[in-house]
This record gives sequence, C-alpha cells and structure tokens, in this order.
Amino acid sequence: MALAAYRHLLRSTKIAFQARAEARTNFRKLASLPPNDPAAAAAVKHAEQVAIILRQNVVQGKKLDGEEDRYSMLHPALD
Repeated sequence: MALAAYRHLLRSTKIAFQARAEARTNFRKLASLPPNDPAAAAAVKHAEQVAIILRQNVVQGKKLDGEEDRYSMLHPALD
C-alpha cells in the first residue's frame, strides 16, 4: 500500500514539477515507521491525495515553435 502511494506520488510530481526530491525526502523520513503506526497511514493517505491533486489539476504549457507569445496547453495525464 505505501509503495503504491509512493510510486503514484513520484509519477505525479515528475509530471507536474520537480518536487521529486522533496517527495523522496519525506518518504525516507517516515520509512522506519511500522506499518500499523497511525502516522504511517496518515502519510500514505496524504501522498495519495497529493498525487490525485497533481494529476487532475496541473496543466502545462509548451511554447509553440516560431511563436513569440503562443503556447499549447498540455495535460500531463493525457500525454
């Protein structure tokens, strides 16, 4: 369960912005918690919620070649 949450969070942060190092740091801080610790369950839930928010609410723009101020909107989940 925690590993799946970690993978989802890393994929989402990679798509949205470069917060991967922060995600890793936070997971490593809590890696020694026993699986039945309430703090571990709360951290997993938080990671899944962040992954969902990033996947569903972040849109990136790509500058169009030869265009000074024109961008194409990209939705990371669709690419």
